[in-house]
Amino acid sequence: MDIESLEHHIRTLDNQHTALEGQIQKMLNQKSWSEYELEDLKKKKLKLKDELSVCYRKRHELMQEHHWD
Repeated sequence: MDIESLEHHIRTLDNQHTALEGQIQKMLNQKSWSEYELEDLKKKKLKLKDELSVCYRKRHELMQEHHWD
């Protein structure tokens, strides 16, 4: 994966992460909400965060490789 593709993927994941945070906040602002739905959203958000961490690591490695060329 080249750095431009990786940057696009990072932006996409970050946008999804932000959208999930919005859904969580919207749910918490309701008078009643499903604990199971909330837990599901939080798990999805955590999975995206983990994937973002992997992508940031890959980006760092690619940038180091490019710098050494």
